[in-house]
Amino acid sequence: MNFDRYEYDQLDEFTYRFYSEGYNGRFEIRVKITEMVYHSYNLGFGVFDPQTEELDDLVEIRNGDSQKLLATVANITLMFLEDHTRAHIYATGSTKSRTRLYQMGINKIMPTLNGYMIFGYPAKRSCMEPSEGHYPEIDNEWYKIQLGVAYDAFLIYKS
Repeated sequence: MNFDRYEYDQLDEFTYRFYSEGYNGRFEIRVKITEMVYHSYNLGFGVFDPQTEELDDLVEIRNGDSQKLLATVANITLMFLEDHTRAHIYATGSTKSRTRLYQMGINKIMPTLNGYMIFGYPAKRSCMEPSEGHYPEIDNEWYKIQLGVAYDAFLIYKS
């Protein structure tokens, strides 16, 4: 994958750090990969708040570097899968618009992802947005990603 990305540090087996630099300054971004069940992981990332030591995945920094930021997260994901060859990584956006942005990023890099399987889930949303604490209902109806189809969650693993 040859896209412009940020350099990053691996803080521990499941946590990575890089800095977004752009129009609105420099922001520490953390990527956290959390095991949900055996070999299945959730991918989360956001702006790191050093006072609370938490990630904020709802803040919009509007730094003009969203493609570079997403390429960095994608690279971290692929490197994690290289080190954890049996892992399956699940990802969805914290809002519908973020999930759509992630899907556009996935569509852009899909042709370069030889050796990986990527599936999407066209989820049924509750009447509340994920930002209000509700996430897509997942009932194992995953489909191989196709261009032109909207998905609400993604699953990637090495083939």
